[in-house]
Amino acid sequence: MPSLNWHDDHAEDGKQANRRLLKQLDHWIAANDKAALLEALQGWPAADTMAALTHLRPARARVMFDWIPDALGLKVMAELDPDLRSVLFSETALTTFSNIIAMMDVDEAVDTLLELPRSFAAQLVSAHPEAETIAAVLQARDDSAATVMRLGVLMAPADWTVAQLTQDIRARSQNLGKIDMMFVVDTARKPLGFLRFREVLAASDEVILSDILHPELLLVSADWDREDVLSMARAKNLHAIGVIDSTDKLVGGLSPRELGEIVREEAEEDMLRMGSVSPATTQFDSPFTILRRRLPWLLGGLGGAGFAAGVIGSFEDALAQAAVLASFIPVVMATAGNAGIQASTVSVQSLTSGVNWRGDFGGRILRELSGAMLNGLSIGSITALMVLLVSQFIPLHAPVYLALTALCALTLVTTIAGTIGAVIPFVLKSLRLDPAVATGIFITTTNDVFGVLIFFLVASALYL
Repeated sequence: MPSLNWHDDHAEDGKQANRRLLKQLDHWIAANDKAALLEALQGWPAADTMAALTHLRPARARVMFDWIPDALGLKVMAELDPDLRSVLFSETALTTFSNIIAMMDVDEAVDTLLELPRSFAAQLVSAHPEAETIAAVLQARDDSAATVMRLGVLMAPADWTVAQLTQDIRARSQNLGKIDMMFVVDTARKPLGFLRFREVLAASDEVILSDILHPELLLVSADWDREDVLSMARAKNLHAIGVIDSTDKLVGGLSPRELGEIVREEAEEDMLRMGSVSPATTQFDSPFTILRRRLPWLLGGLGGAGFAAGVIGSFEDALAQAAVLASFIPVVMATAGNAGIQASTVSVQSLTSGVNWRGDFGGRILRELSGAMLNGLSIGSITALMVLLVSQFIPLHAPVYLALTALCALTLVTTIAGTIGAVIPFVLKSLRLDPAVATGIFITTTNDVFGVLIFFLVASALYL
């Protein structure tokens, strides 16, 4: 019988003991021996239970999670990374998970449910005391402020005194998290302003909240794009934002913690889009989900590559006259793609960070064009020198003209690719599309086509 404790797996002995334990857990699950497994887990800390779950195969982990008591399941859920939470959910565990969700505070419940397929998450809400509020968030767009706002914000009526506010905070201290936002609302729960903690602490008990509130509160709609909210918060150097619904009632708030979450999620989305991957992609996608989320991007790349191949095919006579030109095609395509990605990445970074001077757009493009031209001249000159050097050892037809062709073509290709890469993200932004798309297949295939076309046009004019 293996040890029924989870060991530190940094040591080899611990790893071997854990392997034996996992084998035993797997055996109990396969044999449907729930009693033996629960007896073995009795007294385990949530962290050890979580470690065992994440080392089992997903199918086995879902069964084990379905068996463990709700109280332990809740603690495990709190320990798990959000991406791993979704692995443990199965259609057969609705009652268990509904009970777990009902035990969570409203913000923790929302964070957990947003990691699950919306249709499945909607089935787990009914038992929660704030079911209606959570359901509204689940119906919101993925990129809206509603999905990141904090629902459990502190709201106080304008006619309350400081003493009443203090008493309310004390009475609900067990249910309140970090208090970094204090909003004042009217009887219809419409926001009137916010309170500063130091002023509340300094005020006497009989002071009315309406006398010390600050009315200059920034309010955003729950359906606002969260990236727009982030840009506004940065521009105004704000640390707390109120979120209202369609009737102007206060429904939540955004503190620096939520704004930081927006930054992280937007960065992750941009990284995926820059790699030509759907932002919804996770490491737990099934093969068919991978097919659905990645194939469109691959087909887009295939279409671009096919177009570039068509351009090459249209210069078949040129290749027949000078087969050496074919050796330059990968050089031209790689240079064009890299130059475009470099420029577009910098443009995307400036747009997403908000560090972008609108009046400097013309100067920015001119700088990118000049820089790309200098890079192109450098690469072209090096390539031309290599052609002349190689011609000393390998017979080449008209090596001087071939070197001149390489110099001119690479200079033009790099200049145009860099300029296109710098401009396209701004064009996509103006069309209300994510500029990060520009750094993926879009820029690569566009520059491949332009690069090959320019190269053969230059070669036809100078070398053939």
